[in-house]
Amino acid sequence: MTAAIEVLHDRVPGRLRLRHNRLYRRPELGAHLEKGLHRLARRIRVNPRTATLTVEFDPAHRQEVLEQLSKLLQSPVVNSFHPVAAHPGRAPQPTARWHAMTPAQVLEMLDTSPQGLSPEVVRQRLRHYGSNVLKSGTGRSTAEILWEQVATPPVLLLGVSAVISVLTGGLLDAGVIIAVVGINTAIGYFTESTSERIIHALDSLTPLYADVIRAGRPMRIPIEELVPGDVICLTPGSYIGADARLLEAANLTVDESTLTGESLPVSKQAKAVLEPLIPLADRCNLVFRGTVVTGGSGKAVVVATGSATEIGIIQSLLQAATPPQTSMQRQLDRLGMELALLSSGICVLVFVVGVVRGLPFLEMLRAAISLAVAAVPEGLPTVATTTLALGVRRMRGQKVLIRQLNAVENLGAVQVVCFDKTGTLTLNRMYVTRIATAAGILKAESGRLFLEGKAVAPDEDPALAQLLEAGVLCSEVTENGGELDGSPTEKALYQCARDAGIDTGKLHRRHPRVRILHRADNRPYMATWHRNDDGTFRIAVKGNPETVLALCRWQLQDGSRQPLTEEARRAILATNEAMAGQALRVLGVAAGQTDDPQGELGHLTWLGMVGMEDAIRPGTAELIARFHRAGIDTVMITGDQSATAASVAQRLNLSGDKPLEILDSTRLDQVEPEVLRNLVQDVTVFARVSPAHKLKIIQALQANGKVVAMIGDGINDAPALKAADVGVAMGKRGSDVARLAADVVLEDDNLATLHIAIEQGRTLYNNTRKSLRFLLSTNLSEIEVMLLGVILGAGEVLTPMQLLWINLFTDIFPGLALALEPPEADVMEKPPRDPQEPILSRRHLWNIAREGAVITGGAFATYAYAKSRHASPQAASGLTFQTLTVAQLLHSFSCRSEKTAWHFFGNPYLNAAMGGSLALQLGTLVPPLRRLLSLPPPTLADMGAVAAGATLPLLVNETSKRVIQT
Repeated sequence: MTAAIEVLHDRVPGRLRLRHNRLYRRPELGAHLEKGLHRLARRIRVNPRTATLTVEFDPAHRQEVLEQLSKLLQSPVVNSFHPVAAHPGRAPQPTARWHAMTPAQVLEMLDTSPQGLSPEVVRQRLRHYGSNVLKSGTGRSTAEILWEQVATPPVLLLGVSAVISVLTGGLLDAGVIIAVVGINTAIGYFTESTSERIIHALDSLTPLYADVIRAGRPMRIPIEELVPGDVICLTPGSYIGADARLLEAANLTVDESTLTGESLPVSKQAKAVLEPLIPLADRCNLVFRGTVVTGGSGKAVVVATGSATEIGIIQSLLQAATPPQTSMQRQLDRLGMELALLSSGICVLVFVVGVVRGLPFLEMLRAAISLAVAAVPEGLPTVATTTLALGVRRMRGQKVLIRQLNAVENLGAVQVVCFDKTGTLTLNRMYVTRIATAAGILKAESGRLFLEGKAVAPDEDPALAQLLEAGVLCSEVTENGGELDGSPTEKALYQCARDAGIDTGKLHRRHPRVRILHRADNRPYMATWHRNDDGTFRIAVKGNPETVLALCRWQLQDGSRQPLTEEARRAILATNEAMAGQALRVLGVAAGQTDDPQGELGHLTWLGMVGMEDAIRPGTAELIARFHRAGIDTVMITGDQSATAASVAQRLNLSGDKPLEILDSTRLDQVEPEVLRNLVQDVTVFARVSPAHKLKIIQALQANGKVVAMIGDGINDAPALKAADVGVAMGKRGSDVARLAADVVLEDDNLATLHIAIEQGRTLYNNTRKSLRFLLSTNLSEIEVMLLGVILGAGEVLTPMQLLWINLFTDIFPGLALALEPPEADVMEKPPRDPQEPILSRRHLWNIAREGAVITGGAFATYAYAKSRHASPQAASGLTFQTLTVAQLLHSFSCRSEKTAWHFFGNPYLNAAMGGSLALQLGTLVPPLRRLLSLPPPTLADMGAVAAGATLPLLVNETSKRVIQT
C-alpha cells in the first residue's frame, strides 16, 4: 500500500473510502482505476473534485484490492495524466501526454479499439463532451463598436457641455453639439463595421468532413461530430479535424505550418513513444486539428476535440492577450481631460472677475457657460475620427483592411516589425532553386535554368533531361486541370520539369508505373519502376543524397555513362554539404534499367542533386530595406529550424547593419522575463518558437518600450497578433483565427502595402498635430477675447450664438482639411517617433499660446477700432466676431507647416474648406443671419478694419517662423 493513499473509511466490511492526491481533477485517471479494479470490485466510484475513491468488494478479497490499487497507482502510465480545468456545462475531456504512451495504452485509456466506437457510445460522448467546435471568433458586436466611438474623454466632454446647455436654456447649442457627436459616432461605426463585414466574408465557410471507422465500418462525418475515441482515416489532402494519436502510419507526412511554423511537411510515425516534455513540433506520433495530410496514409485515435485541442489552447491564449492602448488614444484622452479642467477654471475665473467688477450676475453666468461650451473644441473628436476613417478608406484602396481605426495611428508609431517566416516572408511553397549535375550547378530563376549565366535547356544536357524526368516519374503528384496535387517537394520537382519544357503527361503515358517503394524510417529514399516500350523497366530514385549515391555505380557525364570514382563521390558529397549549408532541402536523383521490376536496387546511374527552398515572397527584400531606412527594426519569429530561418534572414538582410543574432527558443520557458527583455534587444531571429513563446517575445519587446507590429498568417500566430500594438494577418492564405485576431488584414497578401500603411500612419500623426495646433490656438483666442473683455470691463464681447458659429463653421472644416495634408517628402526617411513623446510638446504648446495671443491681438485691435467709431456695443461685438472668424480661417494656412513660411496652397482640401467657410462668413452679411448673430450693417471702413485685423496675425505668425528658424 503506497503512503500516498489515505484511508478515510474502512469500518464497513467490503467497503473502502480512500483519498489519493493524483485523483484531483484527473477524471481519466479515475477511469483508469475503475477499469483496472473492475474484476475485483463490485462497484467503484471516483470523485475527481475531492480526489476520493470508494470501492465495494468481497471482504475476502480486501488485500487483493489494495495491492491491485497500489500497483495501478504506481504504473508508469499514471505519470501521463495531468489535471484539466472543467469546461462550463461539459465534462472535462480525458487528457494525458498521449505522445508518451503506446497506441495500445491510448486505446485502453479512451476505452476504444481499432474498430472504432459504437453508435451508442458516440451519442453518449457527444452529450458528455459536446460537439467538436471551437469557440467562434465573432469579432466585435454592433454595441461594442458603437460604445468604442463614444467612450472617449473628448466625446464625453461634449456630452457634458450639451447637458449644461440644455439646463441653461441653450437648446440650439445642445442640438448642434449632439449633432457633432452623432456625426463622429456614425463615421467611426460605419468605417469599422464595414471592415468587420469584409473580414468575416474572408472566413472559410466550406463544410469539413472526416473519414472515421465506427463499429468496424468506414464512414464520412462532419468534423463537428468527432468525439474522443473515434478512429479516423488519413489520406493525402485530408483535413485533420481533431488532435489524434497515430495507430498506423505508412509514409505519412503532414503540413503543420499553420500550427508550428514548420515549412516542410512533417514525417509521422505511429510506433514512436516519446519523452513526456518533448516540444509540440517534435511529437511525430500525434496529428493536430487544422493541419493537412500531404502524403502517405494512416489511422489515428482522437484524443482531444473542440477547445481541448492545441488550436483550442491557442485560442485561450488569444483571449488572454490584450493589445495596449495607442499612444494617440492616450494623449487625446489626456488632452481632453486637461481641456475640461482648463476650460472649467477659465470659466470660473471669467464669472468671478465679472461679478467682482460689478457686471450683471446672470449675464456673467451665461457668458461663463457659453465660454465653457466654446472652450471645448467640438472639432477634436470629429477630426480625429474622420482622419482615421479616411486613412482606412485610402488603405482599402490598397487592399488593406483596417479592423479598428486606431490601428492606422499605431502603424505610424511602429518601431519593430516582427515577421512570421512561413507563409509571410516566404510563400510556403517549395521551389527548385539549384540543380547540381556533372556539368556544374544550375540556377533556377523565373522558370528557366542557367549555368554560369547562360540559359540551358534539357535537350542540350542529357543528364539534366534525365534528372528532370526522374523527378517527375518518382512522385505521386496528380494533375487536376493544370493544378498539381501532392507533397510540396514533389510538386516543386514536377513544376521545375514542366517549366523546363518536359511534357509530363506524355512521359507518364510512355513509362507507366508498375511498382513503387516508399520512403521509410530505415529507407530515406523513394523508388519507382516504369515499363519501357521494349519490355524493360526504367528505375527512378530520389532521396537522401548520401544513401542514393551509395546505390550508384555510374554517373552521367558529357552525355555518356562513366564509372563513379571515389574522387567523384567525394566531390558530390562536398557539393551536397555546400547546398545543405545554404538551408536548401537537397535530394539526390538516380536512374537505372532492369529486366526484373521486383529485383533489388543497385548499380544505378547518378544523375545529380536538386536543391529546394520555400521561396521568399517577391518584393520582401526591398520592403525590409525600406523599413531599415525608416528606422524600423525587423525581427523573425518562426517555428522553423534555426538553419532555415538564418538562411532566409541572411538573404533578406533582416538585421541590417547589425550582426545577425539567432536564438533557438526551445528552452525559452526557463528564461526569466527580465533576461528575455534583455535578449530581445539584440536577437533578430527567434527559431523553433511555440505560440506561447511568440506571445512572450512580443510582450518582452513592448516591456522595453517598443511599439511592435506582428505579421503572420497561421493559427500559431494569433495570440501574438492580438497582443501586438498592430497585428497584421494575411487575407488569402491566413487562417480565420489569425484574421480575427489582427487589427489589419492584407487582403491580397501583398507585404509591400505595409510600407504605404506605415507612411499613412506617420502622416496621420503629423496631420493630427497640425489639426490640434489649429483647433487649440483658435479656441484659445476665443477664450482670451472673452477673458480680456471681462478683465477690461467690456462684459460679454462675443454672444453665445457667435461662439457657436465660430466653433461649428470656422473650426471643424479647416481642421478636417489639415488632417488630409499629403505626406511630407521625408516622412519615411526619419526614425519612428518616441511613443512616450507627447503629441504636443512644450515647444508646440508655446507656439499655440503665442499664435492664439496674436490672433487675440488682431481681434482686439478691431474691437478698439469699433469702440472708438461706434457707440453701440453690438457693433463692437459684431466686428470683433468677424475679425476673429476670418483670422482663424487664415490661420489654417499657417498651420500647414511648423517650419516653412508662406506655404499656403498645396492642399486642395484646405483650399476648398477655406473657400466654403469664407463664403459662409460672407453669408452672415445677409439680414436674416446678420440679425441672428447680432451683427451691425456693414460699411466699407468696417470691412477694411476687419480685413486688417484678420490679416495681421497671419503676417506676424508667418514672419515668426522665419525668425525662429534663424
